[in-house]
Amino acid sequence: MDYKGWLLSALLDRYEKSAHFFGAGKISRRVSFPFNAKTAPGYWAGDQPLIKEAIHQAVQELAAAGILSVEWLRAERGNLLQRVTLNLAQLEEAYRVAGRAPKADELETLARLLAKAAEASRTGWIQQFLTDCGQELQSRKEVPAPLPRERQETELLLKALSGLDDKGDAEMPQRVFSLRYLGSSKQLTGRVRTALVAAARQYKLTDPELPEADVLAELGLVKTTDELLLAGPLTLEVRGRRIDVSPLIFGTVVDAQMEKDIDIVELRTETVLLVENKTNFHELARRGVAEKILLVYLGGFPGPRKRCLLGRLRTYGELQNPTTVFHWGDIDLGGLQIYRLLRAEVFPGLQPLFMDEETLLRYQEWGEPLLPAYRSRLARLTKDVRYTNFHCLIALMLQLNIRLEQEALLADVQLQLPMAPLDQGSP
Repeated sequence: MDYKGWLLSALLDRYEKSAHFFGAGKISRRVSFPFNAKTAPGYWAGDQPLIKEAIHQAVQELAAAGILSVEWLRAERGNLLQRVTLNLAQLEEAYRVAGRAPKADELETLARLLAKAAEASRTGWIQQFLTDCGQELQSRKEVPAPLPRERQETELLLKALSGLDDKGDAEMPQRVFSLRYLGSSKQLTGRVRTALVAAARQYKLTDPELPEADVLAELGLVKTTDELLLAGPLTLEVRGRRIDVSPLIFGTVVDAQMEKDIDIVELRTETVLLVENKTNFHELARRGVAEKILLVYLGGFPGPRKRCLLGRLRTYGELQNPTTVFHWGDIDLGGLQIYRLLRAEVFPGLQPLFMDEETLLRYQEWGEPLLPAYRSRLARLTKDVRYTNFHCLIALMLQLNIRLEQEALLADVQLQLPMAPLDQGSP
């Protein structure tokens, strides 16, 4: 083992946390490393003389070089170390021997990188994030959260932010984004991914509880292409061609990337039902619901492009035909978050369907238990005014300690949609 490197690293760690590093140290305050059973267990083991000899040799060589001073226990000179103290006048040499870059130099380099990236950015929230990080770095002399500690990972994060700038509102698979902007399809992972998500949560999004995948979707970074599944009395115009989707009784897929190429020509119903899960969509279509209303399968959290497509329905309803829009999702964190987002950004009059206390009580035997961390996240929503209309439901979920997926309701053969009675047979 390199005991000189080990000892110097311990001393330099203490120096970089001391008042000396921050420019407020007093001459009488020393940066020392005490030798005791906790800091150097091998030294005090008693049955490892070779370790003790190696440490003594390392200490004597560093002392001879003027990098540190040595104190021995009283009456144990040359036998038992009490402490060693770093010579602050020899910091440069200490860093060189330890084989590590001075923290002050690292922070100065990072500050330049942040300033350069902030100046180059064209996106408001990214500029603000980078500017705030730079200011915190200067004031605290620490790498600010959520930047990764490793320089290589921070540089990848800055490349990712630059990539978001470059792609703009375009939607892109995560692996393609990583390959194009980070040099490898597997770079948008680990601490780089975590830091990007944390920055977006704090500076771009309004809901800090969104899962990581949904945060990335808000940035236009998706695992696969974003799609809507539609079934019902609807006619679309796609690049000048009219398409009546009503004969496709089990639904047709619309890729969100085509949101600029699609217009709604005719919606022959006054009711739209947004469904979170595909099983429910297909079962409703099988039961003939799409003959009477428009069914829309969301496929989980609706990213920006999906919301643009859904916004066409809202616009059509406002201009052509007043439409009532319902959302049927899981009675869980995700379902509540999806409803809140859609109501806030797409359908101001959105109504929840089967997302109430009565439904939870009726089907509680199919509920799934809440884990402690999940309960904590759910409980936080009771203090969030954006979820006021669900506060009673959330309180009941916490009381029963369950969440309920919407598929559970399909087991009820008596289930009826209030806006369209179900045909239990095939269409």
